[in-house]
Amino acid sequence: MHFHWGIKMPKYQHKFNQTDQKISNALLSLITAKPFAKVSTDQICKTADINRSTFYRHFADKYLVLEKIEADLLSKFFSISNKRIEKSFSIDELTENLENYIDGLLDIILENRSKLAIILSKNGDPSFHNQLAEMLSTKIKNTWKKISRNGSENFNNLNTDLAIDFIVASDMAIIIYAVEHPAIPHQMIKNTFSQLLIDGPMNTVYKSLMKK
Repeated sequence: MHFHWGIKMPKYQHKFNQTDQKISNALLSLITAKPFAKVSTDQICKTADINRSTFYRHFADKYLVLEKIEADLLSKFFSISNKRIEKSFSIDELTENLENYIDGLLDIILENRSKLAIILSKNGDPSFHNQLAEMLSTKIKNTWKKISRNGSENFNNLNTDLAIDFIVASDMAIIIYAVEHPAIPHQMIKNTFSQLLIDGPMNTVYKSLMKK
């Protein structure tokens, strides 16, 4: 028996997961050199040092390999808790809780920077940027609805979609900047973006939501 994510599992399952990871790593390695569209299943098998039958026991095609990699990344970003932001009763609390949220984003980027850099590159998947932005948009809508005094996600005197798009674009900027600039200290990135967000869009939206 082996342990995976703190859960006991049979040896065959552990080996199956290891092969899954080998295939995923092989695809990522190949995408660093050529566009995903030009990567073949045979190339993935050769890089992962497996035969085609082994590949097809794990994935129906290369698209599902990429989908699994992306789903894993999206689930990590989605798992960042917004509960503290939802309980913000003042702009000072919102500032502190937003910084904790940005810390969560940066931690995930630090742990997965190489994967994100490949997927977000010109050789990766252009749709992943949109998937990530859509996921962040959903989280922000749900968060503001819980913060709002009247339980609505609509902002008084503001265009809701534009306000959310602006904040999502800021979150995406944090992610892309941190991925592309690994040498920049995360503390500097956090301080810069939290100040820009709080002094600008977040403060504006928060005040609008808190109006009776």
